[in-house]
Amino acid sequence: MPFYAFPSSQFFMKTILLATDFSNHEFWAADYACQLANQLRTHLAIVHAYTPVTLADMHGSVASFTDQERFLAISQLSRMRTRMTSATKGAIDVSIIAFPGDAETAIDTEIARLKPDLLVMGLAGQNPEKARLEGSLATKRIPRTQVPMLLVPPGARYRRVQSIILAVDLSEPIDALALANAKRFAKLFGATLDIVCMEDEPDEALQKAAEGIRKLLADQPHTFSFLSGNDLSIVLDDFRADHKADLIMMLPKPHTCFQTFLMESNTQHVARQSLVPVLAAI
Repeated sequence: MPFYAFPSSQFFMKTILLATDFSNHEFWAADYACQLANQLRTHLAIVHAYTPVTLADMHGSVASFTDQERFLAISQLSRMRTRMTSATKGAIDVSIIAFPGDAETAIDTEIARLKPDLLVMGLAGQNPEKARLEGSLATKRIPRTQVPMLLVPPGARYRRVQSIILAVDLSEPIDALALANAKRFAKLFGATLDIVCMEDEPDEALQKAAEGIRKLLADQPHTFSFLSGNDLSIVLDDFRADHKADLIMMLPKPHTCFQTFLMESNTQHVARQSLVPVLAAI
């Protein structure tokens, strides 16, 4: 299992991008992003995708389009910005983006333009029950995300992150850069790491891999545990409850389009079921 030296540069968060659809359940993600930006003193950008309405003339051809949806989107975004600046007493800078088109394109476009350090999304969308069973736009983005993603479930109130569970899969080599980013997030939050791997009877190779991780994290307060179980989301939730963890961190692995279509990744599965925010660190 190859390991490499971590980059030595200090990690600072400059921009958080929040994607919102204005649904009732998106409040949790919006509040979390606001409070996190306030804690870290970062710029917060909010993007919402709206669908322009086209008007057809009497012959059936498109004659013009109305900007009503754009006006409504900007109005809602402006109210959200006002609430956030009021809640933080003007401590954070909030920008708003009303994007004409679908949400996926809006997020990809703003990531390319802003190069945010973190993307925050709500897990529920318009239908929290369906999202928990089948996933949502947020979970579907995980296998192809180009930036770290923080997925916030309904009911997850913000509190300063002090304890993080980092779930790792040692059946394949760990991405050294993703592990380095996990370490950087822990340092940024000033949190401890409880590293867990679901394995009933770890063999010598897994024990050696775990020791390699521990050496790389020697200067970061942490523990390492092998846990028994069959369902990773249940194992992590039990561990979280016992250790009162504030956040679960995962290291998503690249998937081909075919793999993404056929099966759900561990990170997607955990995020879909989690009661606390899940950070997909890449």
